[in-house]
Amino acid sequence: MLAALTALSLLAGQGASEEAQEETVVQVDRERVDASGSDGDGDGIDGEGADASGTGEEEKSSGAGRVWIRHVVTPRERLSQIAARYGVKRDDLVEWNKLDSKRAKLRTGTRLRVLARKTPPPRQEITYVVEDGDTWSSIAIKHRVDYHDLLGVNWPRPKSLEPGLELTVWIDPGRPQTVNLRNGPSPPALPEGLDGALSRGKPARGRLTNGIQLPESDLYDRGHERWLWGSSHTLRNLLQGLGEFRYSSGYEGSIVIGSISRRRGGRFPPHRSHQSGRDVDIRLPLLPGLPTTVAPNADEIDWAASWELVRALVETQEVEVIFLEGPLQRRLYQAALWEGVIAEDLKPIIAWPNRQGNEKALVRHSRGHDGHIHVRFRCGPEEPRCRPRRRRMEPVHIGEPPQVPERAGVAPAEVAALRSADAG
Repeated sequence: MLAALTALSLLAGQGASEEAQEETVVQVDRERVDASGSDGDGDGIDGEGADASGTGEEEKSSGAGRVWIRHVVTPRERLSQIAARYGVKRDDLVEWNKLDSKRAKLRTGTRLRVLARKTPPPRQEITYVVEDGDTWSSIAIKHRVDYHDLLGVNWPRPKSLEPGLELTVWIDPGRPQTVNLRNGPSPPALPEGLDGALSRGKPARGRLTNGIQLPESDLYDRGHERWLWGSSHTLRNLLQGLGEFRYSSGYEGSIVIGSISRRRGGRFPPHRSHQSGRDVDIRLPLLPGLPTTVAPNADEIDWAASWELVRALVETQEVEVIFLEGPLQRRLYQAALWEGVIAEDLKPIIAWPNRQGNEKALVRHSRGHDGHIHVRFRCGPEEPRCRPRRRRMEPVHIGEPPQVPERAGVAPAEVAALRSADAG
């Protein structure tokens, strides 16, 4: 338990994160843009306004379901984060507010106009009274806030967290909760016709014998079918992992399977690997209500769902490695802690924060893997000509997934209330 409470202290001092490359921020709240389209500053907005509770009227000039609102920046918000909250693209937010997209900085009280697809409740400033045994890490986990953000709004940082000390915490009641509210459908039985496809050689110098195409399924959406050929061992474990992910997490959003291999394997530009039917590209889940994109930024990704996806794949015990860019691993690590995983269980899973000294972790850095994860499955027992690149590790067990309301006896109405923050 101590490891869980202190884990996020690892989040400090690890160098500049992807957040630090965006913009620093200070304070405040959202306010209504009145029906005239002006907030009194002279820069009018066509259409009706939406209030801070997200109950605004339908936008008249830009299509049903979208409203112009005025957002006033709160502490440590980023442009991409604000855009994701309202279901819009960062570039659109830049254009609407005539910002310099490369150097945009948000400061205290910066006012932004947004043609919102969704209007979540605003962030809230609360005062937290430190209790005995609290750490910065445990407080961040308890409130599901970023460790750096917690430190930032309480700067200069107190020398010690004495019981009774009051801290400022900016919580986000509008953060969508897409996993671990209830169980999903039971994992389906594996389809017939998955036998006989064999991986040969190495991932970056191999072939595929009798390749099998990834079948259609309600578990996922498929990319171009021409690139979705895999070995029997890979496809069986991929389907089992995704079925368990849908069931245990209850996640209902889209999961997109991109490239696996060509029908007979071999060279597959621009990939260096994907040659032997064992490599699978899976787009990271997006937050609900966002426009579909093949290259989401870090603030558009649903990290809780991403962690549960990784958890389910790892639990198959047949994953050799998962590639994800190093800076994004911090987001995955933090989401795992928020979902109740203890830091000790994450050491064999995620290389961050000690990439240099954690070469055996399953989730490892590789450039270019930012909007998707690259999952490599092991060679199957029936594939004597398959060549793994890593020795088989001891089985990894992450612990039981968190309880969801159906297991805990929560009524359907309460589940619906919990889901009310999800996008429209």
